Amino acid sequence: MYSAIILGAGSGKRLNLGFNKVLFKLMDKEVISYSIDYFKNDMDCKEIILVVSDVDFRYMLDKYQNDVDSIVIGGEERQNSVYNALKKVKEKYVLIHDGARPFIPFEAVEELKNSLPTHKSLTLAVRVKDTIKDVENGYVISTLNRERLVNTQTPQAFHTKEILSAHQLAIKDSYSATDDTMLLDKYYSIKTKVVNGDYRNVKLTTKDDLLFLEVIMK
Repeated sequence: MYSAIILGAGSGKRLNLGFNKVLFKLMDKEVISYSIDYFKNDMDCKEIILVVSDVDFRYMLDKYQNDVDSIVIGGEERQNSVYNALKKVKEKYVLIHDGARPFIPFEAVEELKNSLPTHKSLTLAVRVKDTIKDVENGYVISTLNRERLVNTQTPQAFHTKEILSAHQLAIKDSYSATDDTMLLDKYYSIKTKVVNGDYRNVKLTTKDDLLFLEVIMK
């Protein structure tokens, strides 16, 4: 049994949409709706917390209040938004998901859930396909070992007590992380278990992503 946090407080700046990208209609359905429906249909999910911007709050409340358990306003950064939602979580376990990722891989999430009793930090990830270079001042410094590199995805899964505490410690230290797993590593030396994700689990960021997601959803 777990709670799900769906992050939808972003924007569409890089897409030049003029509105929040999670409200873009993909196959006649808003991007955020795919994530909400996924967790609504999972019997193990006992609570859905939707994080939205203050600009979108009234719209999200009117449209989704009957589909989720709580709607909270996010902060300036992703980390602040996650913390605002974590304070509402009631279950022992929590899955944190980017609402801009409409394709959630069922089998991968099942593995996340099955691993939660024995692991306190888990992330979906896929192997990188390209050769990755370390560049400084326009010149290649080194070539990284591709066999050890992954692209992380969401959902990520945690024990609520530990991830909430790590966020609180980060606030006291004014420490900013780009990824929730980093906080557990920094404050509790908890290693993150990697669960194989899915290359179709794309985060909507650019117009190319829109085209790819349309193909996937069809």
